[in-house]
Amino acid sequence: MDRKAVVLEYLKRCNSYAEASIARKRERGEEQQTDSWKSYIEFNDHAIEEIKNGTLDHWFTPLPTTNMVDAKRMDVNEIEHAQRAGWLSGLLSPRPLIIASTQDEHGNKNLAPYTSVMAVSTGPPLLIASFSCNREGRYRDTLLNLRSTKKAILHLMPSNASMVDAIDETASPLPKEESEWNYAGFTPHELEPLLVNEAVAAIEVEYLEDRELPDAVARLAVLRVTGLWTTEQEIPPEGLDILCQHGHDRLTPSPSSWGQKVLKHYGSKI
Repeated sequence: MDRKAVVLEYLKRCNSYAEASIARKRERGEEQQTDSWKSYIEFNDHAIEEIKNGTLDHWFTPLPTTNMVDAKRMDVNEIEHAQRAGWLSGLLSPRPLIIASTQDEHGNKNLAPYTSVMAVSTGPPLLIASFSCNREGRYRDTLLNLRSTKKAILHLMPSNASMVDAIDETASPLPKEESEWNYAGFTPHELEPLLVNEAVAAIEVEYLEDRELPDAVARLAVLRVTGLWTTEQEIPPEGLDILCQHGHDRLTPSPSSWGQKVLKHYGSKI
């Protein structure tokens, strides 16, 4: 969790404690002794608002970049591959961590983590994901399985440290005949063997095609959404508490310290 989120959570808990103290004093008929607690809550509410709107950003380190006045250009063609990947991961983040579950034509199951999955259309519902190959030119088992069986389930995972350890296991390079299921400790759903019970939610997809990317070895796959697996009854208004990649090879909870809706894309005032 980021520094702002920690402080916000602390202040909110302080307010909850203060509100409980006020309630106890009222029950004992000590209404006149609640003024200090009320002032305490007002002070905390003011601090919370200033953290959310950025007024207190200078309290937190490292200091956020607020403008481009002193920015310098870096030519990506002069940066080595590993550093270039690190910069792109660090700048284009956070991105949801996805565990893709697939199987080959023989029923051998595979798990693999990805952060390149992106929604590009809602009508029809389409996702894209990029898949790299190893030094021998062999593409990831996920892509090979998609080409073969046309199906995958993409899982959103809960944000806790033990889950990060399990996800790390799914990234281990294994022989094709070995399954990451044996190392991650995940359990399959009773009705759908590709579904990971430990996930927060999942998106079922159908493989449509994969395309060559200009001057790249990675290929871009187009996936059509065919189903959603969730225990939610309504659309989550603030998203889900899931793991994201934020920075380079760093998994964190989804940022949730503050939020504000944008509505103009609907084309009318709401």
